Amino acid sequence: MNLKNKLSVKNQNLLNEIGINIEDREYSKEEVKHFENEVFTHIMSKSSKNNGISVELSKYNELASILIDISKI
Repeated sequence: MNLKNKLSVKNQNLLNEIGINIEDREYSKEEVKHFENEVFTHIMSKSSKNNGISVELSKYNELASILIDISKI
């Protein structure tokens, strides 16, 4: 799956914010699953005291859903 073509610029930028640079190439299911795990690790690394987890979850929700769907294909 070529994520450069599949993801919007907004979602590519969100991945870039957590250190994942998407290239114009085919990614394996395992690589997509790794990106999915990185997104959830980033979300869970935020503080629950100031609603950081909720804020990040809403910010990354669409991207996480797309990655989950892609990794199931």
